[in-house]
Amino acid sequence: MAGFHLETDRLILRDWQAGDVDDLHRVCSDPQVMATLGPVMTRTGTAALIADLQARALDFGHTFWAIERKSDGRVIGFTGLVRGAIIQIAGQLEIGWRLAADCWGQGYAREAAEAALAWAHEHRSGEPVIAITARSNTRSRALMQRIGMSYQPEHDFEHPALTQGDPLRPHVLYSIKPGAWD
Repeated sequence: MAGFHLETDRLILRDWQAGDVDDLHRVCSDPQVMATLGPVMTRTGTAALIADLQARALDFGHTFWAIERKSDGRVIGFTGLVRGAIIQIAGQLEIGWRLAADCWGQGYAREAAEAALAWAHEHRSGEPVIAITARSNTRSRALMQRIGMSYQPEHDFEHPALTQGDPLRPHVLYSIKPGAWD
């Protein structure tokens, strides 16, 4: 979706740009941010992530978009919607986010996630939205609840990309049904 641009009071959700790699790499290489998401990423890995997200936008018309803070133009992370790729959620509309640690606790993740849900309601009406995270990721789980999602314990699973014994392998699933965010 070329030219995607969605504004909230404090944020802009937008397509990825060539100059975003360094900002996102600071997020993805921060051990505090990645503690519940997986290993820290290299700059090359971050660039590949952005390329993948750009391809998803072209394929599906949505992706995890860059979150740009209006006050200073800094990319502080991402949020948005992708089609689930792992077998447990394949093809489902998945909301997700990742935010710089120095931006935690300021309501940015919620503001961005609610904007993404509003976009889903307008552009993917009638389709439920899911979210997954490591069972131990209490911050993301709390945000899922704050934006109206419900825990679906019957859909807990072991993430197939993570090895046996990895503490991040046990995953949980939350969902929100169409109209629940009206």
